[in-house]
Amino acid sequence: MKQAKWLVASLLILGVLSYLWGRAPSKLSFDSPTSGPLTQVEPPRGCEVKGEGCLVPIEGLGEFRVTMPETVVPLERFAFEVDPQGEAARSVGEVRVDFEMVDMDMGINAYRLERLADGSYRQDIILPVCTTTRTDWIANLTIRSTEGGFLVRLPFNVDRSRP
Repeated sequence: MKQAKWLVASLLILGVLSYLWGRAPSKLSFDSPTSGPLTQVEPPRGCEVKGEGCLVPIEGLGEFRVTMPETVVPLERFAFEVDPQGEAARSVGEVRVDFEMVDMDMGINAYRLERLADGSYRQDIILPVCTTTRTDWIANLTIRSTEGGFLVRLPFNVDRSRP
């Protein structure tokens, strides 16, 4: 009799959890990526994200200042920031960035940026060291908004030695 009560209680709990998972999976997961088509946006000519950053216009959405420090060293933490300009901040839902090196497997280097009180998005990043001494990276910036999803590929170089 005691085992039957445990079995019924376990099934009841599983049923409730299944119901909740089906109704609101985003409430039960911590970091589920969003899917859907992305419109690729070309960065402006001469866009340099290191230092003062680069202003990236996205048609129908607005402008975004993308910045990282002047010096980015592998295995050292640095801040990656995206600051929507003006009205663009109202329609942004999620900002993510993943880093890749063309024709190299550098593992998964994907981050979800956190929204700050001032409306900007920021995350601390640590990039791995390339054993072949390459320094060329691409930051694949994904912005999801009420106007759709947008992808901006921003090339940059890491610094192998300190200034």
